[in-house]
Amino acid sequence: MLIVLLMTPVFSAPKNNGVGVGLTLGYPTGVTMRYGMDDFRVLGNLTWNFGSGFYLDAGALYDVTEVELGEIPLIINGGALLGLGINNSDFAMSVNGVIGASYYMNEYPVEIFLNLAPGVAILPSMGMSFKGGFGALWYFE
Repeated sequence: MLIVLLMTPVFSAPKNNGVGVGLTLGYPTGVTMRYGMDDFRVLGNLTWNFGSGFYLDAGALYDVTEVELGEIPLIINGGALLGLGINNSDFAMSVNGVIGASYYMNEYPVEIFLNLAPGVAILPSMGMSFKGGFGALWYFE
C-alpha cells in the first residue's frame, strides 16, 4: 500500500509553516503543537490518559506524499515519537512510529489531522504501546 501511495501523483495542497497549536482527541487526549518547515514538522503533545496519567510526547513528522480522497487533498506523513509520562503513579516511557494524514484548509491557517502511532512501551515494563488521535491546529505564521 505504501508503494501505491508513493507512486500517486502529487496534487497541490497548501501547507502551513511556522508554529501551530491545537487539540487532539483520542488516546490520549490533549494539547498539541507543531512547528512546520515545508515537508518536515517537529511535534509535541501534552496529553491526559483519561484519569490514569499525563504524557509529554516529542517527535517529528515527514510528509511522504499527497493524495486526493474525492475532492479532498490529503498529505500522508510518517515519523516517530518519544513519550514520557506518569501512568498510574509509575514513570512511563514509550517509542512510537507515527503514520498520519493531514488536510490543510484553503481559507484559514488550519490543519486537520488523523494520526496512528503503534509502538513499544519501555517503562514501567516492556510491552505494546498505541496512541492515536484526530485533531486540528491553528498556525501562527
